[in-house]
Amino acid sequence: MRPSEWTPIGVEDLEPQALEVVRSSTHRSVIAGPGSGKTELLAQRACYLLQTGLCPSPRRILAISFKKDAAKNLKDRVVRRCRREDALRFDSLTFDAFSKGLLDRFFQALPEIWRPTSEYEIYTPTNSTISEFFNTLIQLETANTAKTAIRAFPQRSFMKTRVLGMPLPSEEIDATDIGSSAARKWWDGDLRGRALSRLSFPMIGRLAELLLRVNPQILRAIRSTYAYVFMDEFQDTTHVQYDLVKTAFLESHTILTAVGDNKQQIMRWAMALDDSFGAFEKDFKAKRVSLIRNYRSSPELVRIQHAIALLVDPHSKHAEAVNHVEFSGDACAILEFETPEAEARYLADAVLSSIQENQLTPRDFALLVKQQPSNYAPLLAKAFRERGLKIRVEAELQDILTEPLSVMLIAFLRAGMREHAGVAWSDCCEVLARCHGIDLSDQSDGRELQKDLDRFLLLLQKKMREPAKNEKDVRALLQMIIKFLGLERIKLIYPEYRQGQWLEELLEQVVKYLTKSCTATSNWESALADFEGLDTIPIMTIHKSKGLEYHTIVFVGLDDAAWWSFRTQPEESRSAFFVAFSRAKQRILFTYCEERGRRKDIASLYEVLQTAGVRTQALE
Repeated sequence: MRPSEWTPIGVEDLEPQALEVVRSSTHRSVIAGPGSGKTELLAQRACYLLQTGLCPSPRRILAISFKKDAAKNLKDRVVRRCRREDALRFDSLTFDAFSKGLLDRFFQALPEIWRPTSEYEIYTPTNSTISEFFNTLIQLETANTAKTAIRAFPQRSFMKTRVLGMPLPSEEIDATDIGSSAARKWWDGDLRGRALSRLSFPMIGRLAELLLRVNPQILRAIRSTYAYVFMDEFQDTTHVQYDLVKTAFLESHTILTAVGDNKQQIMRWAMALDDSFGAFEKDFKAKRVSLIRNYRSSPELVRIQHAIALLVDPHSKHAEAVNHVEFSGDACAILEFETPEAEARYLADAVLSSIQENQLTPRDFALLVKQQPSNYAPLLAKAFRERGLKIRVEAELQDILTEPLSVMLIAFLRAGMREHAGVAWSDCCEVLARCHGIDLSDQSDGRELQKDLDRFLLLLQKKMREPAKNEKDVRALLQMIIKFLGLERIKLIYPEYRQGQWLEELLEQVVKYLTKSCTATSNWESALADFEGLDTIPIMTIHKSKGLEYHTIVFVGLDDAAWWSFRTQPEESRSAFFVAFSRAKQRILFTYCEERGRRKDIASLYEVLQTAGVRTQALE
């Protein structure tokens, strides 16, 4: 259709500034607060570009997110709004997946000094890893002056400033001082110090950037492939990621759209740029646009949220609340307890009561903590379990469930549970068609594929008449599905599974957690519901909650012990507090337990809540 004929799909309207971005033909920098519909804006922009032919076939759109669930959410929205053949030209990836895909396909084009082995391990260096590395350097030195210099080197900043701080040279690192010499040895050890190279994702990002910089043909191919690029949560973009984006698309015809909110920058500890939007606007001459609506939270929560926003950014503008549904009780409250046991009992009672009175489900609630949810989970789980409610730490499963392999396996398991599979059957059909490269609109090929699927599902249904009893049974069932789809076909359509052992490792994780769910329930319906957490209240960190929303948020542990970094990182801590608050649609409760710690260091957080009129309740 003509651009002038296009209208937003699946929503009543978009605010004028958002619609301006959707239709834009130049680089745009979009400052969008919580609940402003950032994901919806990007989904609508993708539909606009694909459906009007402004992104003509075979050119594609690349969307880069930080989290796998965010990338999947955006992809799903585009799929629901576009024709299948258009949606196939929309690539929604994480930064890590994008850089790893480049390295895995083109690693042989790297200069030999920087070339990893074809198969490599992925790891995350820790403080102890770095300490051991420096201890080894000291042991290898013979001169006492050199040993002393190495001991004096600031190890905490080594990765940020020396290993990853700058784009890699095309030749090896020039060892001019202790830091550069150590960085050279670090890279050499990880690339060539063992049978298989080992790399962290930021290291992969640096190699991907070098790969594009020294190979003009590959660079031209990337630019020819992607006519448009979207970047979500742009405020948390790291130096490594931004350098990759600049090398890939600066001074090209590709149009970039960066979306995010500076008030929600919580990744400074992970090398996030101090002012990513400013850098983008300067380098790409991008025009800044601000969104002012909040579609998520009630007017009362938006009012309090603004008070917190001013704590993060004194120039923050008041958002316009669009969701006018109000909670009947206090939208926000501070709850004080003497002991963690009293806290757990009260929260379990409050959540159960709210579910019953307001016709809510467990997934309408989330328990947030600053860090280490496993420290809080046992006591809370016991109290919730006594009231017929389940909670679980989401950390690892949150990522596993968004993996394409997991999504495919769950679709087939749901189709295998019953004869009339409905939506699950359609999902399986889509997966099978993609694996075989078949267009379902082709009646002949489509009918044959559906017959094959129906025959397989009959076999699967026989296998699933009884719930699996152990890991062996679960693994055999999942391998049966993978064999039907074709392992090599899965790897072909999902490049992230081609290199290394990630697919096999992921399958083992699915087997482990699904077996746990099977042995805890009596049938497949309950087992899959438990595995996906459909009837479970999640407990997670603020970082894991990013991009999610819930009717009620319960923030457990607003105290100095949990917020130990507030004194040294007040700016990032306030941003984290703002992120936690903005996850709530109708209500947020903060708990303080005297037995766990003081609240002197974070007094400013209490002050802003009390100034905004939030009540404090002392409970036994």
